[in-house]
Amino acid sequence: SDDRIAELLANRQLEATRRDDIPEFAAKLLAEQQLIGWFQGRMESGPRALGSRSILADPTRAASKQRLDEQVKFREPFRPYCPSMLAESAPAFLERAQSAPYMITSFDVRAAKRAAIPAVVHVDGTVRPQTVEREDNPRFHELITAFGALTGEPLVLNPSFNVKGEPIVCHPRDAIRTFYDTALDCLIMGD
Repeated sequence: SDDRIAELLANRQLEATRRDDIPEFAAKLLAEQQLIGWFQGRMESGPRALGSRSILADPTRAASKQRLDEQVKFREPFRPYCPSMLAESAPAFLERAQSAPYMITSFDVRAAKRAAIPAVVHVDGTVRPQTVEREDNPRFHELITAFGALTGEPLVLNPSFNVKGEPIVCHPRDAIRTFYDTALDCLIMGD
């Protein structure tokens, strides 16, 4: 809860700001090429980050991938990153688009969109997206919508909130440690 997060931050004497506009605020930071640790609500279950324990970045800049590889995830550059996109926008990006809520199915990216989202398109022209429905994750959907309004591309680069060799963060203290151990620009936990 926000109260438990605030208590932990106070106990560690860490400065934080509570905001009413978290999705819009995060979208603005992403559009400014900032890397965000995103810790919201209950943790996902399964092999992928689906908008609750994520590292978020701007998919429209190839430099986002390089920076994530070198300064945050500490992983090999040949490994692709996946996008989370609005379900209603998927046909604009994907050939033969269909619902893909768990980031486990690959699709060919439409040729006209490949250059627009270089940080998430693999060398073979594919992506393994998460299609986000408003009813499944309203706050994450709102963030992607706000990012799309700022950039024209309603999707975000969305790897799991962890570094190579470590599990996905489960507790706010794990998120804080990962934030300080990497080059993340901002940590957003709840509000």
